[in-house]
Amino acid sequence: METQFNDAFNYVKNMPMKGCLTGSSMLGYIEGGNQDIDLFAYSEKGFTQIFYHLYYNNKFQILDPLELWKAQKFIEEKGKDNFKFVLTIKFIYNLSIPINIIFKNKSKDIFSVISSFDMDIICKGYDLQTKQYLDLSENLPNKKATWNKWNTKFYSGEVWDISRILRQLERCFKYYKRGYNTDDVVLKYIDLIDKLQKFQDIFHSINYTDRLKTTKKNTKVVKQICEVWLETHEITDKQIELLKEKIKEI
Repeated sequence: METQFNDAFNYVKNMPMKGCLTGSSMLGYIEGGNQDIDLFAYSEKGFTQIFYHLYYNNKFQILDPLELWKAQKFIEEKGKDNFKFVLTIKFIYNLSIPINIIFKNKSKDIFSVISSFDMDIICKGYDLQTKQYLDLSENLPNKKATWNKWNTKFYSGEVWDISRILRQLERCFKYYKRGYNTDDVVLKYIDLIDKLQKFQDIFHSINYTDRLKTTKKNTKVVKQICEVWLETHEITDKQIELLKEKIKEI
């Protein structure tokens, strides 16, 4: 599997596209890590180029029914309404290595991509056009992770900025299983949740009030899961699903 991963990584790395390789693939092959490769495009045109480059290459397949539906929708609509939010389509290299191509609005260069991540260890990227690396991680010893100081949402006083960054929380548990110490990142998430709990409803609108109530209620559950995990460093599939459900609702 390591050979397949390296083949896929090197193939994508040499694609002449406006985009970058980021995430866990920059850490090298992780044995038993169910590892994928993330490829971010900087523009709608760049995403389209990458999509068709892989779509017409026999080494890359789209196997998941949902990903097939997304790909067909992308082809049929020819870009219409495809780029309003985050757009991802997953290919599989040689039936073994997942390749995620991603377009995220407002991510126009490698810095804007990796500075939006929550955890410093994955804040590394390789720009496909300039052939240059960018490393925003703190490179702490003993595989210790910390929160990404370049991500401005960590400093935000806005409810919805904090709520959005919470969507990356699950990554802490995944990387712990891969041998990284992610305690500091989980502690930072707890700090953000405590800030959310202190927000007051200053707008007095029904929609805002209801969303704020849901956010406070759900993040209490998320905080409890985090606190238990910090004590045991264990988390069940049921807890993960509960975590996803609660975060999705906020």
